[in-house]
Amino acid sequence: MKKLIPILLLMVSPIIYGQEGNYASSIGISSGYAEDGFGIMATYNYHLNRSRYAQLSVFAAVAEDKGSFTIPYNIFTVQPGYFFKVLEQRTYKSYALNLGGGAIIGYEVINNGNSLLETGAIIDANSKFIYGVYVGLEGELTLSNDFSLLVKANEYYHANSDVGNFYPYAGIGLRYFLF
Repeated sequence: MKKLIPILLLMVSPIIYGQEGNYASSIGISSGYAEDGFGIMATYNYHLNRSRYAQLSVFAAVAEDKGSFTIPYNIFTVQPGYFFKVLEQRTYKSYALNLGGGAIIGYEVINNGNSLLETGAIIDANSKFIYGVYVGLEGELTLSNDFSLLVKANEYYHANSDVGNFYPYAGIGLRYFLF
């Protein structure tokens, strides 16, 4: 028994040391409304402490611009960002509100890459790489020690988009805390 305790300490110490700089990590998935269609987002959060985290998100949207003609388009982006807690329940910490923002880089596909619509109309917009910034608001409702309900709203500014510069997303999903 006396030999077992030092062996256990040697085995556990690298795990404790490895988590020293990270308060927690979490992954999440949400889906919901994107302008003119449907969007889905997957996120990885690296929690720096109880009130701040860095976030890396992947976003995809399928939509149709319904102006004079119906033009289908897809948006795929990667979004590094930073969030901080602006509101949290003091006693049981069962809900929280986080505010943040970051950069966007991605690709916009217009009419599946075709410049001709089925009606014969010619589209002057091109599929291309897009970039910009975003601001986001996340609400969390704790379901258990590992899961929380996520309500997310982002407003994107795509500096060079042919679909439109401002692009909203609002979704609901789940967040799972890895450790």
